[in-house]
Amino acid sequence: MEEQTTMPIETTQEVEASKGQVSSGVAALSAGTTVLQSFKPLSGICEALCGMHLFPNDPKRQTIAYHYCHVIDEDRRQCLLYDSNSENAKLVGVEYVISEKLFKELDNDEKKYWHSHKYEVESGLLVLVAKPLVPESVVKATEMAPLQGLVNTYGKTIQLWPVDEQGECSSHLPTGPPQLLMSFTRDEQVNVGLLHKRDQAMGISTAEKRKEREGKILGNPVIDGADQWEKGKPWQIYDEGAHGTVEKKA
Repeated sequence: MEEQTTMPIETTQEVEASKGQVSSGVAALSAGTTVLQSFKPLSGICEALCGMHLFPNDPKRQTIAYHYCHVIDEDRRQCLLYDSNSENAKLVGVEYVISEKLFKELDNDEKKYWHSHKYEVESGLLVLVAKPLVPESVVKATEMAPLQGLVNTYGKTIQLWPVDEQGECSSHLPTGPPQLLMSFTRDEQVNVGLLHKRDQAMGISTAEKRKEREGKILGNPVIDGADQWEKGKPWQIYDEGAHGTVEKKA
């Protein structure tokens, strides 16, 4: 008679306790193979920034996003988005950033997926993510040049992890369809509580950042076609069973 082999069933407590943890065997395997692997696509990452995004079809749903960007050339960046800057941060999305010149070349139908960065930079909302113990005076002096280079850019953001009512990517897995996210254009759009939470975590003041940038970082007028979500056209990706659609919310 053939002997049956059964797998032990983990209890709910054991499953919960294991979330976010890596077993010693997996850790040892990863450490042992790291020296053999190539990570060239990641070696181009040279900018670390923190900002916030909103859902165009539900603007009160907002989230904090840590951007780790590779500057491809003077007109293009590609950024990995994480929900924090910790070692256990979740990769929650991607953002493609293009220059004003390239945005002007997009057709009108494509422009609806893109947002401007003018307000985000001038208001102090977009900030440099510094290493621990780096003096704020050094950060202030360092971030001005890269932010001036971003103020006239445009972004296309795809969120892959669902965001809960508190602005957190709290689920265990990235369920649901990808979502288009946008940025802000006015003070009243920003969730003050979430912004305060970001500032506390980073030990900064967005209000002070705004004052520091007044008269020093000035963006051009936003090009027509960007930020269409606030002009009555909140486009989003919707799940319709076998097929997904990108359409204007009814």
